[in-house]
Amino acid sequence: MVFLGLISPGLFLPLFPSLVDLTILVVALEKVEHSPGPLIGSSIASIQKSTTPEMLFALMDEAYTSSTIGDGGGDSESEDSNAIDVADPVFFYILKDENDGLSEHHWTSPGMVVALQAAINTPQSYKLKQVLNMTPRILDLYFAIALRDVHNSLICALLPLIMTRNAIIFPDKIFSYEVPKRLLEFMLAALQRSPDFIALLKFMVTLNPLQKPIMDRLAEAYDSSAKTKLALQLCWAIGEHGGGGASHKDQARELFESLELLLYENLSSSRLGLRQESALSSEGSNFRKSSQSRLLCFVVIAIAKLATYHRELLPRARVSLAKPYLSVFHL
Repeated sequence: MVFLGLISPGLFLPLFPSLVDLTILVVALEKVEHSPGPLIGSSIASIQKSTTPEMLFALMDEAYTSSTIGDGGGDSESEDSNAIDVADPVFFYILKDENDGLSEHHWTSPGMVVALQAAINTPQSYKLKQVLNMTPRILDLYFAIALRDVHNSLICALLPLIMTRNAIIFPDKIFSYEVPKRLLEFMLAALQRSPDFIALLKFMVTLNPLQKPIMDRLAEAYDSSAKTKLALQLCWAIGEHGGGGASHKDQARELFESLELLLYENLSSSRLGLRQESALSSEGSNFRKSSQSRLLCFVVIAIAKLATYHRELLPRARVSLAKPYLSVFHL
């Protein structure tokens, strides 16, 4: 019930990245807890011996008000205590006030790479292990409440965030499997309930460069294994739901054209790859060929299903679907 109270219309979207980044928050707080010197303001040293909740409140107060913990009067004896030390920008980005919009900048900050590398190379603390175990279950609850109680407009706005965070996950082996699995399952459930989201998200205008439309996600299919999985699921959803339904013919045609382009790029890169790797094969090249084959199957099925929903696409679909067979004889 307490968690349900947190999911109000105004908090629904900001809560999502906070839940996914609980592991980063734990790493940041533990770094503060074990640091011998001040990280944010000189008076933080007096708080490092306090309990974690008090430390968190102090850090958040400093991040929200852009002032040091010791501010508030003439007690400060040095100007150094009135300036935020940004030597470790991870804390600033995690604890900043997000009234101006959702922030994902901490994943691109210089300190994040260092912090993650340190977390990977050292034994996991008890707190971190618990958060790694809890986060997938909390996301299950969050998504269940979203599908039951949250307005469609907010769910539609959440999907681009999910597509972005699918490939940006704390690098723990089990965690990086369980969380993306839940993200993709919720995305498919949302598209199943509201197929018109596909047409709405085909092109979208956003101020966040990390949040890209569906068509750009398809173009990123070969960037990483996580993006390949996302492209597979999007191809399946596009075909299964007719690109948003029979009433979205223009959007379906543009999605069809994107799938055509992805198909031709797939065939071209496959032919080139087979010629270059015929003499020397490796585990990496085998994985890439396997991913290409899976993606090719999903793209072909999506094209066929789109043409079934929108009969005017049938002539182009026949030409597109003939390409894979013709390419076999040219290899």
